[in-house]
Amino acid sequence: MLDEIPIQDQYVFTSLRYDGTMKRNAQNPVCCPDSKAAYLIKYHYERLVTAADHLGWYDTNKKLKGPVDLFNRIQTAVTEHKKKTGNKCPFKVRVCLRHSGKMEIGVEPIMAMKQPLLFPTTLDLGKSNEQAASQTPIFKAVLDVLPTRTTTFTRDKTHYRTMYNYARQCASIQSYQDAKEVILFNRDNQVMDGSITTPYFYRDGKWVTPHQDCGGQQGTTRRWAIDQGICHGGIIDIASIKHGEIIWLSNGVKGFFTARFMACSDRLARTPSYESRISQVSRSDSGIEEKLSIQSHQDEVAEDDIEPGRQKYAPEPGSDEFRNSAFTLDVFERAMKL
Repeated sequence: MLDEIPIQDQYVFTSLRYDGTMKRNAQNPVCCPDSKAAYLIKYHYERLVTAADHLGWYDTNKKLKGPVDLFNRIQTAVTEHKKKTGNKCPFKVRVCLRHSGKMEIGVEPIMAMKQPLLFPTTLDLGKSNEQAASQTPIFKAVLDVLPTRTTTFTRDKTHYRTMYNYARQCASIQSYQDAKEVILFNRDNQVMDGSITTPYFYRDGKWVTPHQDCGGQQGTTRRWAIDQGICHGGIIDIASIKHGEIIWLSNGVKGFFTARFMACSDRLARTPSYESRISQVSRSDSGIEEKLSIQSHQDEVAEDDIEPGRQKYAPEPGSDEFRNSAFTLDVFERAMKL
């Protein structure tokens, strides 16, 4: 799968919120006094180190000098961006760590959000006025049309994001500004992850996020929430998700916010074909333009390339594979019962 991608084109990455106006918060673990501006900086550093370890990039990790060094690089990139553009905080910062150890940092302004909820003390709705702004769901969450095969690349945040891009295409999510998320699930019909967020479901009197054994990413906000004791890792069967159910979502840029789950009756009709080939797709990661020849099941589909021309997908009879390859109809029939 990744063997055909040159090692120099592979990277792990993380995205975080940078806000120079953010006040010191005891719940935001910092690595130095100024690092309060970087949301959960220590978790983002650990994510990069862990992902590189999982890929066997041990020499790469030796070039990381710790969370303070990471913050200093981020701060330098933000300062240069502000001088060049005149943009003001808050910013989305995307940190890419390549196999060579080279770090590339991209900065872009974040659309203003009223009272982003970054450090909730509870996920229980109605417990505090601080969370009032998040209690009316603006986001809509839908279930993916196919189960996703769990791999290292679903557990860590890497350049290989085919499964997430296809899932977003199936859900008709046009851009990262859309107030919509798609929930991925594995071959055992267990929720794995969101395409760009961590989901949380209220089950048996407590808030539960997918257990690491389900195959999803161990996101920064997810790890923080578990460490704070406001949620637990567990199993969420997709059959238990109800239409209209309110769930929580979170990521390292937006913080925590609620969404309403919407069951879709036309999921099968919106399944894209993996037979198509897309060539010379241009994308930008941290300001780096790349031209890639996209092959089905292997390389990344550009995040901005929505609804490419596709033929009707025909599953292989008896196939035991899932998203990024093939799937069995009985799995689809179980999923369609929601």
